[in-house]
Amino acid sequence: MSIVISEMLKKGIVTETRETSGFISHMFLRLKANGKPRPIFNLSHLNTFLALKRFRLINHFKLPKFLMPGDFMVTVDLSDAYCHVPIKQSHQRFLAFRYMGTTYNWTCLPFGLASAPQAFAQLSNWVAQLLRSWGVRVVVYLDDFLIAARSPLQLEEDTKLTLNLLRHLGWVVNMQKSQLNPSQSRSFLGLDWDTRTETVSLPDQKARDIRHHIGQFLSKGKWSLKAHRQLLGILSFAAFAVPLGRLHLRPLQIAGRSLPRGNPRENRTIPPPCLTALTWWSRHLKDGSPYTPPPRSVVISTDASDWGLGVHIGSHLYLRHEWSEQQQTWHINHKELYAIRWAIESNLQLFRNKSITVLTDSTTVAGQIRKEGGLRSKTLLLETDKLLRLVYSLQSVLKPIRLPGVYNTLADRLSRNLALPEWHLTEEATSAIFKRWGTPEVDLFASHRSAVVPSYVTLDPSDPLASSSRMLSRDPGCSTLPGSSPLLPMDLKHLGQHVVWFTVYARFESHAMRHDH
Repeated sequence: MSIVISEMLKKGIVTETRETSGFISHMFLRLKANGKPRPIFNLSHLNTFLALKRFRLINHFKLPKFLMPGDFMVTVDLSDAYCHVPIKQSHQRFLAFRYMGTTYNWTCLPFGLASAPQAFAQLSNWVAQLLRSWGVRVVVYLDDFLIAARSPLQLEEDTKLTLNLLRHLGWVVNMQKSQLNPSQSRSFLGLDWDTRTETVSLPDQKARDIRHHIGQFLSKGKWSLKAHRQLLGILSFAAFAVPLGRLHLRPLQIAGRSLPRGNPRENRTIPPPCLTALTWWSRHLKDGSPYTPPPRSVVISTDASDWGLGVHIGSHLYLRHEWSEQQQTWHINHKELYAIRWAIESNLQLFRNKSITVLTDSTTVAGQIRKEGGLRSKTLLLETDKLLRLVYSLQSVLKPIRLPGVYNTLADRLSRNLALPEWHLTEEATSAIFKRWGTPEVDLFASHRSAVVPSYVTLDPSDPLASSSRMLSRDPGCSTLPGSSPLLPMDLKHLGQHVVWFTVYARFESHAMRHDH
């Protein structure tokens, strides 16, 4: 401790004082990873008197929006960052500690102060904002800067500009920790980011450390409440970079509820489901996770009722399914979750390697998918587990969006076995059109209720009277086509490949039309 304090005195970080009023806190040492001592200034008691303001820092969830495919990156780390921020002299007495009968005051911002991150973030964010105004793509997390550019040459120029600015402002760059060579794979926020594959993964050393930590639990077969909480903290961080990581935290979180609160160091036997989950974690720590969704997307809206489920996929596929006697006894949230899995299992190729947007009117279902399961219902957790494993096997991702039921009309009507909303021309109008242009061979996008000729194509594959449920897969011949179809541009492109006569009747006074038909 004497050597550390001597070095801090030389750097001007602390100073001796004879103040008789102020606030005395405890300072002690902890070893860094490199074996050097780190001073820890325990300000936990002082922090209880501080009025803190809410603020936000960049995190793992925001970084994917910053990175672009193929980006080159460098990182810049500041040395003794907080020590660059001076403390007003009249306030230094509140940051005091005693050692060997001598009282010392901190003259700069200490790490243990609860308001320190916000104070420093205001400064580093201002620097980043200034760099962005000069055309530099940069994000900052306290004293760590990440700079990205589309080419190594541009990145070298931006890095040089950044270093010059930081030095001009009086900050010292830690050249050992900074990664200044342009690369498409860099460590930032404790994770490895690769812009070539657009994946994020745990660094090798961190993965080894976590695997060793898990191995101790597996070998002992016991844990305490304190050890359990430490393990959850480690794995919760790792879950961002491990596919289905949060899902495999749920057994550990559920088991933690039974650990004694009165004695947090008391050891208990680890339940078998938790041992299985820990074994899974040990095997998949280096799997890596894509931080951007697949480029191709599909939208699916689902709904469940007492009769069955309804599914609307994209703009052209409608499905419905009636519950079995056993399924009718399920809770409505279980039915809503199952509806999504049933829809995907019924059309595996359609959902392979896709970004799947799920529209549901259930807040619970959206939360189960977004959080990779929950802790309240074991039934919902098991159903969520099946759904997420299925989607992962298809190399796809799910993005749930809550859509109020009043807007989810198609899936709602399908789930109740009701007819879909549709419109058709009156008999007088069709007679006039047929008299002038002839009677069509087939009615496209119709049903047995709206078809104006005996042969029709429907979007409902369960319609037994339809000639086909896939309009774009047939030779259209002479057809009628409702002008309100959302697939009209695609339909016209398909029809343009055939020598046919077709009639388009529009529901509206004006409608976008192709001039080549």
